[in-house]
Amino acid sequence: MYNTMSPEDKKEILRKSALLSNLSLIIIFLVYIILSSLPFTIYTVLAMLAIIIINSTLFMHFKNIMRDQDSDENIFQYITDDMSWRYVTYLSIFFLVMLLAQGYIKLVDQYSYLIILNAFIIFIWGISANNPMVSILIRKSKKLQDIFINNEAAHLSEEMGIKEPEIYIINTNDRIANAFEVNRKESYVFITSYLMNVLDYNEIIGVLAHELSHIKLRHNQKTTFINFIFFIVMINIISLAITSTNPFFFYLTPLFFLILLLFIMLVVPAIKRHNEVQADLNAVKYVNKDYLIDGLKRISEIDKIPENVMKSLSLDHPSTEKRIRLIENSKS
Repeated sequence: MYNTMSPEDKKEILRKSALLSNLSLIIIFLVYIILSSLPFTIYTVLAMLAIIIINSTLFMHFKNIMRDQDSDENIFQYITDDMSWRYVTYLSIFFLVMLLAQGYIKLVDQYSYLIILNAFIIFIWGISANNPMVSILIRKSKKLQDIFINNEAAHLSEEMGIKEPEIYIINTNDRIANAFEVNRKESYVFITSYLMNVLDYNEIIGVLAHELSHIKLRHNQKTTFINFIFFIVMINIISLAITSTNPFFFYLTPLFFLILLLFIMLVVPAIKRHNEVQADLNAVKYVNKDYLIDGLKRISEIDKIPENVMKSLSLDHPSTEKRIRLIENSKS
């Protein structure tokens, strides 16, 4: 027998779950910092074990509340899949292992700051790779109902050799003409309601082909991987330089920071601009060039996209003029 819970009650349960899971993440870090600064004893291990038990109990509490609720939304599944609770569990276990290793392995104790730093970077990367914002975007969007566009998306996906992504419309109240794709275990395409209103059918198909091309060319995964490898290498070099007893290596620290900054400000946007061009060129293999060109012109006028990319090297999209020129010169 299912119980009935009001929408307000459901939202309150989800809010409390998210609040407590995020608070638990902070507490875990603080507890580890305190325990790792104390002499290693069985009590430090028991304290971390207690944290793991408390967090597991809280997680099961929210799961049990939602388990038998009658709802059109799969809120129980949302609680079950909430990545923040998973990270709470992973971090709790990791810090428990770290405390044990620091107590018995001198090298781990000596470089514990570096191990923790790398774990933190991997932790952030793990969150990014799992795209936790997807669940929020889906809850704030509506699935595309246009049968003709859905059929065209299915046809394009089949031609490109990819699994058809779910397409959602985000209500932006006549602001922001945009579309983007995200990848988690599955791929999704999000289109703003404003874009749907200002573009005609053919232009929307051109934009959709562009987003599907990003999925086919695996741009999200490749960019994330490149960023992760470079970032983790540079952060480790900087950390070792700061703590180095070698004066020459220590004085190179500002240079390493500069390299990292230049990568973030110049190289990452350049990679994204390259991806946009590649997605354009792939899209026109499957749709009429004019669909994409007309769509780009309309979006450029509405969103006031700069025509000259040299005005800002930090732009993650090439100029509309350049994109159109490359599309026109491409062999479709």
